[in-house]
Amino acid sequence: DRLLMGSKITGMFTLDAVPNDQHIVLFATGTGLAPYMSMIRSSLAENKHRRVAVVHGAYHSWDLGYRAELATLARVCPHLTYIPLISDPDHEPVPWKGQTGFCQDVWKSRVIDADWGFRPSKDNTHIFLCGHPGMIQGMLELLTEDGFDPHSRKSPGQIHLEKYW
Repeated sequence: DRLLMGSKITGMFTLDAVPNDQHIVLFATGTGLAPYMSMIRSSLAENKHRRVAVVHGAYHSWDLGYRAELATLARVCPHLTYIPLISDPDHEPVPWKGQTGFCQDVWKSRVIDADWGFRPSKDNTHIFLCGHPGMIQGMLELLTEDGFDPHSRKSPGQIHLEKYW
């Protein structure tokens, strides 16, 4: 395999296509959170008016990477919402007090709406998806039902996704 390096990060999975007046929801499972960390750090510093929600799902709490950092950022940044959730709470060594289920459940339950005080829509929010193919497919179905459009170079939309398996 060839690996090419350059001085500028390029690709489709960046915040470049998101207008400054648009909010962001980042859905991830497992290690799918990793690409979001630089997006979160730069967005919070650059745009104090943009709401950012991070929904991170994993089987167990110990699989929630960056949890301490994101929880701290959410405490000090009023425009950041962090929603960690696990799908297997019965095997936690300490009872889990957070959200349980899947990323799709968070969207359907409107937890983000309640926190933000408004419903994320294609007119005000861009959505990023990265992680388990089942989550990506399930979220794509829910989001398109809600009027969001997939983003591509030829057809700009509000759903950005990274399929890495």
